[in-house]
Parts: sequence; C-alpha cells; structure tokens
Amino acid sequence: MNNDRRRLPALDPLKGFDAAARHLSFTRAAEELFLTQSAISRQIQTLEAQLGVRLFRREARRLSLTPEGEVLQRAVAEALARLGEVCA
Repeated sequence: MNNDRRRLPALDPLKGFDAAARHLSFTRAAEELFLTQSAISRQIQTLEAQLGVRLFRREARRLSLTPEGEVLQRAVAEALARLGEVCA
C-alpha cells in the first residue's frame, strides 16, 4: 500500500485539475484558487505527464474533458469532498 501512495499525484495539482474540470476553464480555476492561469496549466501538464494520459481536449476557446479526464474528475471530486468532511 505504501508504494501505491508514492505513485499518487500531489494534492495541489489534483485541486487545480478539479477546479479546471468543474469550470472547464484554466482561467476560472486560477481565479478560484488564487493562482495564475499559467500555474494551473503547468499543474495540469504535470498531472498529465505523471499519469501518462491527456485529461483535457484543448481547442480554440474551448476546453473539454477526455474520457480519462471524466473518470479522474469523478474520483478527485469524491476524494476532495470526503477530505473536506473529515477535516470539518
């Protein structure tokens, strides 16, 4: 189990991904998290490299989740909600 935890992405990129997935916007995710748009973009790129999959389709003025991104978004949203409950 300890090896599995070492392969987990850091929390900040997961929070950035969650916000970007909910808003379908790196800019709005950045505003929510008080970061720059480029910081969110770097977090997503790092996460995609670490996982070895594309999470978003980047089109002109449009962002959408890939099927892999949709799966991760559901899992991350559930995990963050659970952490929020426990910490409260």
